[in-house]
Amino acid sequence: MKVNTFVLGFSFALICSMGFSENKILWDFGVVIRQPEIQNANNEISHKFPSKDKISQAKITAVITDPFVPPTRNTNTSKISGKFLSEPIELSIHQIKLAAEKSYLMKNYPHVIAILYQRDLSILSEKVQNDLIYLLADAYYQNGNYTKAQAQVISLFKQNESDKLYLLLAMIYESLGDNKNAKNNYQKLIAYYPNSDYFNSAKIKSRILVKH
Repeated sequence: MKVNTFVLGFSFALICSMGFSENKILWDFGVVIRQPEIQNANNEISHKFPSKDKISQAKITAVITDPFVPPTRNTNTSKISGKFLSEPIELSIHQIKLAAEKSYLMKNYPHVIAILYQRDLSILSEKVQNDLIYLLADAYYQNGNYTKAQAQVISLFKQNESDKLYLLLAMIYESLGDNKNAKNNYQKLIAYYPNSDYFNSAKIKSRILVKH
């Protein structure tokens, strides 16, 4: 009887201690009772899997936020080599020389005329100036502008005579129908430049003109 009473008393004390203790060591049994961490587990689940209300709120916020950024006008003006695009880009005198020679080799005579017409070549050496003026004269001749070609060649004769100038002037006179002056210039080329590359051509042309 006493044993049953002791067991009942012990069980009742244990139940009371478990009911009223919160993470405390029971003073009489040395047992630690912890509450289940349900709240923390719920917080973790809520963080990993947000509720429909939170998802909806995020969508609303995204819709309200305007992602469009209006463009701004660029007031800077583009430049090439320090010049505005709206300004004409001038070639240097050395670039003009190269462009004229290239166009002449390609037999683009109108372009040669456009490049060298009324161009100030004084910065160049006398030889280079004469070479470019000769290109201009021959371009005029090849383009059918015989009078302008004649004027350019005559101006070159004042600087320096050459076999190619006599040949070109003779051909210009021939194209103008002045066979007498044409023959005279062919004969001068033959007399003054017997070793010229144009010697044989001048000799043949001179013989043909003698018959006319």
